[in-house]
Amino acid sequence: MPIPPSPITQPAIPNYLTTTLFALVTAVAIIGVPAFGYFYGYSWVDWTLFGVLYVVTGLGITVGYHRLLSHRSFECRNWVKAVLLVAGGWALENSALKWAADHIRHHAACDQDADPYNATRGFWYSHCGWLFYKDTNANDKYASRLRQDSVVMWQHRHYWMIVLSGLGLTFAVGFLYNGWMGGLGCFLLAGVGRAFAVLNSTFCINSVCHLWGRQPHSQEDSSRDSWLVSLLTFGEGYHNYHHTHQNDYRNGPRWYNFDPSKWLIFTLSKLGLASSLRTAAPSAR
Repeated sequence: MPIPPSPITQPAIPNYLTTTLFALVTAVAIIGVPAFGYFYGYSWVDWTLFGVLYVVTGLGITVGYHRLLSHRSFECRNWVKAVLLVAGGWALENSALKWAADHIRHHAACDQDADPYNATRGFWYSHCGWLFYKDTNANDKYASRLRQDSVVMWQHRHYWMIVLSGLGLTFAVGFLYNGWMGGLGCFLLAGVGRAFAVLNSTFCINSVCHLWGRQPHSQEDSSRDSWLVSLLTFGEGYHNYHHTHQNDYRNGPRWYNFDPSKWLIFTLSKLGLASSLRTAAPSAR
């Protein structure tokens, strides 16, 4: 059954900066990347770095931004946190401070006007349309805990330098392999194209996983489980479970659930780099 539209209580104010940046990334990804591939082609280095950075930046979001900061589902050493937040910054999804504060508000006001990516407003709004308008429901209380974290604030202050370092890395690797054209090709595919892919896979959690799928754990909100989205997002597609047990470090609680994020957190704990892994009671799974 389709979700009824939610009344909009605040006028929509365009966010021109974010809209321009997203439009630029989208245009380069869907026009520039294939055009370069058609006329010049991409090397194995370009494709390898695309894959590596897709995994690294995706896990930076799922493990660092999401499960560590937003939900405090585990603890880790500051240098491990810094590595995760740099990787998350390379995903071009805003600073950890802004991302996590928005996500905490999403859980507090899911499917309501204050929900930043309110699914009751339709697929495209929850997928990416919410980015194109200024957030008139922002509330600093959701960032108060995050502002007390020195690593979070360090990443927030240097966010754009971190973004540029990630894009610069792709050009440098391509340049060292095959000169200026190699640098441009690697920047387009492993830089901009990869960022576009990670952005849209993450957006699917806000859109697809609130509109289509199963609700085996709770029907209190629109969250749904999608194993297919989990394949793209390192386990984040078990979204109905996550909304029901928000602090569990696992989104896919069963051993057979595809959830590389929980495997990474578990591995870090075995190496002594993470601790206090939180789980739901067995009877609640």
